[in-house]
Amino acid sequence: MCMDEIRKLLLEPYKHFDFQFTKSEYDYFMENARFTKIEREVLELKRMEYTSVAIGLELGLSESAVNKIIKRIKNKIVKCIVLR
Repeated sequence: MCMDEIRKLLLEPYKHFDFQFTKSEYDYFMENARFTKIEREVLELKRMEYTSVAIGLELGLSESAVNKIIKRIKNKIVKCIVLR
């Protein structure tokens, strides 16, 4: 899969993306994406296949706040991929 395809997959607003990375990919993103604490928490829960509503309940956030955080996570992952 080329970088443009990955970027499109990550940035399509209503496209499902499961955040299931290999260990090396995950480690790379954790090291280089500069995630905030809340972004790391949301990413961990997404990797465990929690829904945005479930993440919101777990972390005391609204669903829209969770979706904004997910969008920021996707953007940071794209930057890591492009700048790699």
